[in-house]
Amino acid sequence: MISVVIPARDEVHAVAGVVRRVREALAHEVHEILVVDDGSRDGTGEAAREAGARVLTVGGIGYGAAIKVGAAHARGTWLALLDADGTYPEAALPGLVAAVRAGARQAIGARPGFGPGESLARSVVKALFRGAVRWVGGFAAPDLNSGLRVLRTADLLSLAPVLPDRFSLTTTLTLALAAAGDPIVFQPIAYRARVGRSKWRPVRDTWRMGRTVARGIGWLRAGRAPRTLAALELPPARGTG
Repeated sequence: MISVVIPARDEVHAVAGVVRRVREALAHEVHEILVVDDGSRDGTGEAAREAGARVLTVGGIGYGAAIKVGAAHARGTWLALLDADGTYPEAALPGLVAAVRAGARQAIGARPGFGPGESLARSVVKALFRGAVRWVGGFAAPDLNSGLRVLRTADLLSLAPVLPDRFSLTTTLTLALAAAGDPIVFQPIAYRARVGRSKWRPVRDTWRMGRTVARGIGWLRAGRAPRTLAALELPPARGTG
């Protein structure tokens, strides 16, 4: 089974369409769709449920923490991550799943360096971080923090103790598995302008990503994945089908 985890907060105008398009993209696969409603106040959970997702409700714990909760409740061997804002092409999911089944440790949808879904300032910041990872860490990644990716559920859960609770989870996941030495596949994807307002905060989130990149470069230079903890404590989630 493929478990698709979609963290969502106040995405009522986009989430139903995302769920429907995921169902269409994976119509020939055994799959489940879990929307983790992270403290929404606009009916996001209800919209996702009506579109056919299983909804887990948590209370404003953060993007990364919501993904970890979804992974802990996932039933599938394969875990697909996707944002709820309508920016990522759901049709790319089968290709990413195929890459992981063929032996990739992680398959990531790589966005264009500059596209309609992001501001110029944010694109420049991310380009600088990619350059640092390439020249200091020796790892060329066209997209460090794409929100569209497929990996083994067990891999994310094993790394959960070192994965941040905020937006830097995806960057950490990319660098941690790259440091493990197994192949990572990047597949180019289109990227749409988001529906609704971005939750990215320039100063705070740039600082967090910078710390994450610095830590990941250390892992890459050491040639090993980070040491993880045996136990994982997650906040409770209320689930509805």
